[in-house]
Amino acid sequence: MLQQIQELLDRDPFVPFQVVMTSGDKYVVTSPHMLLLGKSLVFYCFPRSDRLAWLRYNQVAAVELVNGKHGSRRTRF
Repeated sequence: MLQQIQELLDRDPFVPFQVVMTSGDKYVVTSPHMLLLGKSLVFYCFPRSDRLAWLRYNQVAAVELVNGKHGSRRTRF
């Protein structure tokens, strides 16, 4: 999963995507600067906030592309 997230962050031009957790929580990534990849965690920065979320790689269920106005497109990596 780490490799897929890294590939999406490195895309040029950047394409928004979301990280879906096993709990059902979803974290939309609209900028590559919203995520920091660690050894076993992803640090997610909430937009326009000082809040952070720590996401464990082993709890990531899917990574899906976000299709503008129509929500998520079910392209899983």
